[in-house]
Amino acid sequence: MPLLSSFPGHAMRALLLVVLFSLAPPGLAQQHPSPGTGFTGYHHTAWRAGQGAPGDIWDIQQDPNGTLWLATGSGLYSFDGHRYVRQQTNAGAAQPSLNLVTLLGDRSGGLWLGYYHAGIAHLGSDGTLRSYQRNEGVPPGVVSGFAYDSNGVLWAAVDEGLRRFNGTRWEKPPASMGLPERHAHWLLNDSRGRFWALVGQKVWFIPKGGAAFVPTGIEVSLMATLAESPSGEIWLADRRRGAAPIADANGLLPAAERQARLLPEVLASRLHFTSDGAMWAPMRGGGGILRVLFDGKHAVRMERFDVPQGLTSTSAVPVFEDREGNVWVGTNLGLNRFRAQSVRTLTEGPNDPYRILARNADGALFGYGEDMVPYDLDRHGLGLDRAGLQRAALKDTRPLWQFEWTSLARRRGTALEVVQFPGTARGLQPQALHFPGAEEAWACVGENRVVHYLRGSWTEDARITLPGCTVIAPGSAQGLLFGYASGELVLRDATGVHRIGSTRGLDAGPVTAVLAHEHLLLVAGEKGFSISSNGGAFSAVTADIPGVLEGITGIVIDPDQQVWLNGGRGLVRLDLADAIASARTGNAVSPRLFDDVDGMPGIALQSGPIPTAQLSKDGLLWLATNQGLAWLDTTRLHRTRAAPSARIGDVHFGDETLPLRDGTVVPAGITQLQIDFVAQSLARPERNRYRYRLSGVDSGWRDAGSATTAYYTNLGPGSYTFEVLAANEDGVWGSAPTSRAFRIEPLLTQTFWFRGLLLIALVVLVAAAARVRGRHITALVKARYEERLEERERIARDLHDTLLQGGQGLLLRLHAISAMPSLPDEAQARLESAMQAAEDSLREGRERVASLRSDTGAGLDLAAALTHVYNEETNPAGTTNPAGTRLRVVVSGDAPRLNDDTAEEVFLIGREAIRNALAHSAATDIDIELSFGHTFCLRVRDNGRGMAEGTVKQGRWGVQGMHERSARLGGTLRIWSRPARGTDVALSMPGGRLYARQQAVAPQRWQAFFRRGRGRQG
Repeated sequence: MPLLSSFPGHAMRALLLVVLFSLAPPGLAQQHPSPGTGFTGYHHTAWRAGQGAPGDIWDIQQDPNGTLWLATGSGLYSFDGHRYVRQQTNAGAAQPSLNLVTLLGDRSGGLWLGYYHAGIAHLGSDGTLRSYQRNEGVPPGVVSGFAYDSNGVLWAAVDEGLRRFNGTRWEKPPASMGLPERHAHWLLNDSRGRFWALVGQKVWFIPKGGAAFVPTGIEVSLMATLAESPSGEIWLADRRRGAAPIADANGLLPAAERQARLLPEVLASRLHFTSDGAMWAPMRGGGGILRVLFDGKHAVRMERFDVPQGLTSTSAVPVFEDREGNVWVGTNLGLNRFRAQSVRTLTEGPNDPYRILARNADGALFGYGEDMVPYDLDRHGLGLDRAGLQRAALKDTRPLWQFEWTSLARRRGTALEVVQFPGTARGLQPQALHFPGAEEAWACVGENRVVHYLRGSWTEDARITLPGCTVIAPGSAQGLLFGYASGELVLRDATGVHRIGSTRGLDAGPVTAVLAHEHLLLVAGEKGFSISSNGGAFSAVTADIPGVLEGITGIVIDPDQQVWLNGGRGLVRLDLADAIASARTGNAVSPRLFDDVDGMPGIALQSGPIPTAQLSKDGLLWLATNQGLAWLDTTRLHRTRAAPSARIGDVHFGDETLPLRDGTVVPAGITQLQIDFVAQSLARPERNRYRYRLSGVDSGWRDAGSATTAYYTNLGPGSYTFEVLAANEDGVWGSAPTSRAFRIEPLLTQTFWFRGLLLIALVVLVAAAARVRGRHITALVKARYEERLEERERIARDLHDTLLQGGQGLLLRLHAISAMPSLPDEAQARLESAMQAAEDSLREGRERVASLRSDTGAGLDLAAALTHVYNEETNPAGTTNPAGTRLRVVVSGDAPRLNDDTAEEVFLIGREAIRNALAHSAATDIDIELSFGHTFCLRVRDNGRGMAEGTVKQGRWGVQGMHERSARLGGTLRIWSRPARGTDVALSMPGGRLYARQQAVAPQRWQAFFRRGRGRQG
């Protein structure tokens, strides 16, 4: 190559290549890489037609959200990693055809669709479809491809030539661009701004910044295609001649170089270069797909993948690499995914069940099996066969400790020195081994023996007597750690022997692996994985993948502070900081699990005396599994750091399904919902993890694991917001949730106004019931009161007809006796005194009878009734009015209708006050004041002789009865009186207790005496 580079320009390089290839044999003028079957380092997954996937796939694209779009002969399909959905356009936009050929995503999230003899269409991100046919400048025929040029102009390759889009219609390129109107095959805009086209079975291009197409003179067969490699080379796939590069960064390649690098076996319908530089080529007319590997510009290996290897069909067309590095291949019978595997199996290594990793004193790694012949595990020897790996290992003469079933062996190249365990019978196996150096070894043998080999002799440490040793590992400060089946650790250091167990929180079960790293101590057991920091208590690390931290027999921490655990579920990776945080807080970590899909040949060996994970100096992590030795390159990135976005799909209720969008309305009466969601991650969609919540229902995030459906029951009407977060298989969570707001309509009985009316109706019903109850109680009280009134009137009649009439007759007879002339004067005086006392008793009896009768003021209001009392008391039959006594009545406010029972009690209080004033005070003036307002007031005031304070308190002259009546009314009675200063009686009470609430009431009972004649009192 220095020779070539010393000549200027392509012309000299072409001349030299012609000379060189003319001197070479004809068979060497082309590339013929070694063939192989199956794609090494890839896991294949197939979705077949008839099992949900479409057939007849012609093109594949990925939108900004991560969804795959498939152009098929039966329509446009989307695929989110879980299900295929045939796309429907919005109402009113009919599809011109279902037979699609090509796709291209635009910059607004839409898709350009090229049809087989049905023109072009654009599908907007909102689902609207616009069709472009002959009237819009699209000629009839097949649309072979789309591409944007460096100026952002969209071009289409159709049967009658190229067309470019001006924003509203498709137009022919002007003649000044130099293109013939011939059949257009393919379009490509390369990374250097050159725009390539296959037109009229020739290759054309527009240089960067150019305005016209430049012919290359390269002729191609019909339906040839172009592709760009990661190095910037432009490759041509010719269905007749094969695949070859035609240009690089400097321009067109000379014909000799094109011929020299031709791959004649690659008769491909299309070409695609993946990011690792490999060429993927679906074969024309069948033959599956080829994967060509390069060493620089030289093709070194060509692998074929076809139906026998699992391809859905031998006829493949589109190849597409998504943003996560998955390679998708469409065939006429389904879709295929090829995922690069992180873990690689040492296929040339030991194939017996006894697979051991061993490290010599200098840190170099080796593997061996039952035959004890080592394999060199250096990175540079991975391409060697079995014999080459063994030869490389046997050339190394540095001491290497090995072991077989019953003894140790120390190897130096081909020489093997056997070292027997001390005092053990032949056939006794070691439970745990550790080799600190070339002349030193530690072993756990027998039931509870710990033995130490140093410079040719064995000694036993009698201080360590626990049975069931399972692990020996180096500790900090030149110490050793021993793990036991009891779940305990023993630390042996310069200070002695120390047991570590449950008292320090260690509860991982039987110990299977131990690693001391700086200030940390990591312990794996059958039950889990625990960490201790700075000699403190152990705390368990928890993960959101069940069982992933169990059965760990190898622990490694790489320079990037990643923890690698070889366990019963496969290889697990944790961030050390996340593991420490989980042990401290109890929060679950999101580990990355590498299993068979990632290339793990099996699970970690569970019964060996040596750790099953070792990190070599060159960054390869070596694993001993039950299916062979495997390795992972820790210097490469094995994670997708971009968090997947979540997409919310449909909402299901009853027998209906609706797309869940913002503003979706769910019919009334629905209480149970099912909401679908999915992460836009296509690498391992089954490994994606989700969290979701529903506003107003969930107080926090719900961990859904890998489930993609949320279920809710007992939902009421109202507005809700559903949110979902997603994480990829590497545990990278999205920072912002995807959300959708929706509303559940209420039933008639669930509306606010209905509930308001119901509440009003309930209030009205309660009020009506209270009113009916009140009427019933009023009627009952009225009946009882009338019954009592009738009883009082009967008693009054009986007293009047018997006692009073008899007393009156007796008094008349006494009057007759007192008129006898023969009566002595002394007897006359005594008789008159007795008659006066009898008359006083009769008058008092009449007053009591009058009080039993409710006949005090019929037809008048309260003021009139009290005035009537005054008149009756001052002008009774047979008496005279006290000289000079005057009455003044003052009424404030409008007197409303009064409650019968309450008015009677008020009347009786006023009557008692008036009678007391007339009978005992010798007053000349009596004032009665009635005030009708919010508070009712009755005041009876006289200017008589008054009473002493003690007399008022003793309750004489009916004062006690007045207080009792006032208390029953809920009012307040106050009496002010001083000797020679008169008496003032005041009653106050809430007006609502006195005023009648009904408009129509019977005549008040306390006025009933106006219906009766006063003659009954006689």
